[in-house]
Amino acid sequence: MVREPGHYRLEGAVDFATPMPPELWSADIAPANGCATIELGDLERADSVALALLIEWERRAREAGFRLVIAEAPERLRALIRVTGLEALLVEAA
Repeated sequence: MVREPGHYRLEGAVDFATPMPPELWSADIAPANGCATIELGDLERADSVALALLIEWERRAREAGFRLVIAEAPERLRALIRVTGLEALLVEAA
């Protein structure tokens, strides 16, 4: 994961077939100006594991009082978000 203040980018694969580094689950997502942006445009593969990770980060952001913005989510991940009814939880950046 590439990190800048308030801006994070996931790369590679976040799925069942790829071991996930433990630091992703415990990543300290911090805001800049009241929100943190997670860019997903460089993900090669993403499935329900990626969705679970985003839900966990969103929960932590909400508890800390800032907004999590998801940018450039791959179509497969957007489909998972739609089918699970989580569109309101995970806000796509314009």
